[in-house]
Amino acid sequence: KKITKPVTSRLVQVDKKLVTKVAEADSQEELDELLEKPMVVNGRTKDNHLFMDTPMSDDQVGWLLLAVSLIFLTTCLSLLVKVLQSLFRGRVAIWMQSLLNLEFKSVPYLGDYVLVAFGIGITILMQSSSITTSTLTPLVGVGLIKLEKMFPFTVGANIGTTLTGIMSALASSNIKVGMEVALAHLFFNLIGTLIWFPLPFMRAVPLGMAKFLGSMAGDVKWFPLAYIFVAFAILPLIFFLLSLAGAAAVGVLGSLLFMSLLAVLILICLRTTRPHVLPDSLTHDPEWLPETLRVQKPEKPQS
Repeated sequence: KKITKPVTSRLVQVDKKLVTKVAEADSQEELDELLEKPMVVNGRTKDNHLFMDTPMSDDQVGWLLLAVSLIFLTTCLSLLVKVLQSLFRGRVAIWMQSLLNLEFKSVPYLGDYVLVAFGIGITILMQSSSITTSTLTPLVGVGLIKLEKMFPFTVGANIGTTLTGIMSALASSNIKVGMEVALAHLFFNLIGTLIWFPLPFMRAVPLGMAKFLGSMAGDVKWFPLAYIFVAFAILPLIFFLLSLAGAAAVGVLGSLLFMSLLAVLILICLRTTRPHVLPDSLTHDPEWLPETLRVQKPEKPQS
């Protein structure tokens, strides 16, 4: 904080008192009145900042900072991968691979649970699962961590981040409500872990999906952005609009949408794994189809 605060205070300053008043507004009229006031500090304070006396609205400042932060984030991650590729070579790479891909041959899968505990500990120390996963992800990209070993790290990070919420709830003014939310977060991640992690054949589902999405990203450069936009913007917006239309619309249209997506996923799975069970009309490969979605034809034996 001592390093970042002087920099961020020069970029933008937010009226924290106004933010608190918005959160504590008792009526819609009071909320609307408060939202009309700019949250970005425009008057001169003890420190000048980039958006002082600017004609830009809060929304414009927010979108601009979002775009700039995403550019800096992607640039830093790209440079981080290049630095790691240059650092982890030779004996250092061999040592790091053996450490991060921990395995006990006498007790299969024990190393995975040790990595889960390691992910929990790192996340508690860093107070953020995003830091843990974003730090380790480039190591997967450069080949230091196997994808199968990154899964335990991610599971541990998801559990570790819930403990941060529990500690925050214990320090809040309303411990009862705070603990209810924190425990809901904890049990949600624990139940998900119990479903997808202990059994090897269940692990294959998220790992297979990760490999498929990675292959698609390698074939189609714009696929990651399209995936993020559809998964985190379009689909939530559709279900939100359906919820406004009523329970009947959610039940009928939501079921149709879900069944359509499920049918597409099943078709892709069958095309890539068991194309022989599909009719010929569904195994045809158009020229524009990415390599990942094409039917994998068996190699002809050499004569």
